[in-house]
Amino acid sequence: MTKKSPRKLLIEKLDKLAKTCAKVRDGYTCQWCGKKVEGVSAHGSHVIPVSRGNYLRWDLLNIKCLCFGCHMQRWHLNPIEAGRWFCEKFPARELYLSERKNTIKKFSMSELEELKEQLTLKLEELKAIE
Repeated sequence: MTKKSPRKLLIEKLDKLAKTCAKVRDGYTCQWCGKKVEGVSAHGSHVIPVSRGNYLRWDLLNIKCLCFGCHMQRWHLNPIEAGRWFCEKFPARELYLSERKNTIKKFSMSELEELKEQLTLKLEELKAIE
């Protein structure tokens, strides 16, 4: 088994933290169908995929809570309908993401650590609200 680098471990923590923040922000409610979800049924789904570049990977405006069915059957299998739905439901977020979607950034370890601290504080804030 290959040992993961400190950078890789930090990135995995950031991924989990950002998705948890988005799910808490969305009240563990699927943003498409409105169903309450929990556990493995609650998916933190990116609008601009991670594969398109890392700049928006941990931006909470790029992540939404979806149930398993909406994530797999609607979001991934019907991208045209999914794009229309997102633009109609979140027009300001769509504009924000459109303006930033082609930005690529190499994060230093210190920037990743700072981002982890920011997301941790954000999660605490969000949990205090619910």
